[in-house]
Amino acid sequence: MSPSPPVPDAGDTSTSRGRGIRFAGVSKAFIAGNGARTSAVREVDLEIAEQQFVALIGPSGCGKSTLLRLADGLLEPDTGRIAIGDAPPRPGPAIGMVFQNFRLIPWRSVRDNVGFALEGRGLDGTELKQRVQAQLEQVGLAGWDDHYPAQLSGGMRQRVALARALIGRPGVLLMDEPFASLDAQTRELMQDDLLALWERQRPTVLFVTHSVDEALLLADRVIVMGGGAVLEDLPIHLPRPRRSTDARRAAEYSQLREHLWSRIRDLVLADPASAFFGRHVQADGEGG
Repeated sequence: MSPSPPVPDAGDTSTSRGRGIRFAGVSKAFIAGNGARTSAVREVDLEIAEQQFVALIGPSGCGKSTLLRLADGLLEPDTGRIAIGDAPPRPGPAIGMVFQNFRLIPWRSVRDNVGFALEGRGLDGTELKQRVQAQLEQVGLAGWDDHYPAQLSGGMRQRVALARALIGRPGVLLMDEPFASLDAQTRELMQDDLLALWERQRPTVLFVTHSVDEALLLADRVIVMGGGAVLEDLPIHLPRPRRSTDARRAAEYSQLREHLWSRIRDLVLADPASAFFGRHVQADGEGG
């Protein structure tokens, strides 16, 4: 993806360059159909600095996606407080969101899907078109304006979703396993593209993933979650700007990967809901 100038802000004061995120004593539970109460997030204290890239990792059901939805204002915490900058979170242009399943509008063109994020913002047609075109160039989709989602590959659809999330210059970008459905090669290329886009615009990013390698490549910090709680906050000091091939050559990368994978593996093996639960116990028994 070739470098291109930043997308103009169009004077939108509702967005900013990297807002901090703060969770203070945040808990959230859900009530199942049978009336059982399930604790999804438990007393989370977490502060993310402006323009920082933070990855959340942990076993399925550990509270990662719930924490993301709390940060977006889509859910209210049962206890505790959340702040984006100095204000409680609320869905809107200051927060961009990218999901695993793209969530594109099938009857809209690429241009109109990306421009959808700016509708109601008071831009005239010419300015809107210019901003959409500039953002499409940044994600490598120049010339695809008039195509529809069904005509695009999975990687291209996710580029459209990313362009839509970034076009409003959000201070915060929340990403819920955005590359999980892509093939390995496309996923790695998208990771490099995301890093390049983040270097240009510098939003604060909270990124949910199940991949240890993805977390290490992208993040300044990796937050390990288990049972709805933050178990570890691991700083990543790999130099920036990063590319996947360079990062993996670093000696520190291998050490961090071994540490994180060991931590995640132990959490999965200790989870009664996991298909792998108890295997370590069996192995110990066989060794005796």
